[in-house]
Amino acid sequence: MITGNCLCGEVVYQVNSDIKTIVFCHCSRCRKQTGTAFNASAIIKKTDLTFIKGESNIKIYASNGVNRHFCSNCGSHIFSVRDNDSNTYRLRIGLINEPIMTEDRIHVYTDSKANWDNICDGYTQYPDAINSSDFIPNNS
Repeated sequence: MITGNCLCGEVVYQVNSDIKTIVFCHCSRCRKQTGTAFNASAIIKKTDLTFIKGESNIKIYASNGVNRHFCSNCGSHIFSVRDNDSNTYRLRIGLINEPIMTEDRIHVYTDSKANWDNICDGYTQYPDAINSSDFIPNNS
């Protein structure tokens, strides 16, 4: 079982599937949201996320077809949802409590990465968007 929580502990969740791929997004909006070079997430089916507590503490910032869900108390970004994808969440993996047991990693929106950022790990890079269904686990 995979569990996660926000910084203050008010939002706690469980993921009812394995994580297939870690996705590093380098788009300018993710940089603004995180304050760093990229965000790190896992694409999961919506039905695989269960809130243990604090779902009512989640607020949403919606812009350009992306809905970012965050804890209203501490500001931790929990996941994002795209208007054009009714089946998946992009779960921010920095909140996960257990070790993530996957070696699959990809970089997306690399054409818009920060000019001061260097991708040095050799994982597959996509210049733009990806098809989410290619990166969700089939075991749930």
